[in-house]
Amino acid sequence: MRQWTIVDVVVEHQPGRFVARIDGEDAVLVYERDGDVLDLVHTFTPPRLRGRNIAAALTAAAVAYAQAERLKIRPTCSYTDAYFALHPELAALRAFGGAGST
Repeated sequence: MRQWTIVDVVVEHQPGRFVARIDGEDAVLVYERDGDVLDLVHTFTPPRLRGRNIAAALTAAAVAYAQAERLKIRPTCSYTDAYFALHPELAALRAFGGAGST
């Protein structure tokens, strides 16, 4: 299992998801792998943990994983789509076409 520490949040990679366990609660980014594309389909941060950049840490971990594995990313999730809009330097990683693409 790989782990990343981003913004002082430890993110674990498990098959199909990235998880940050904080104060007994799990924040998750769920993905589906489609060939050489990582489709980021859902991000959830428990209400009590919001506002701490945990979703950003999860997304950054997914980006780091995709880069290490030479994958493209399809940000189907509205949060990850907004994250990509805020980080134009990631444009080359973005996969186009298919469900959820813009």
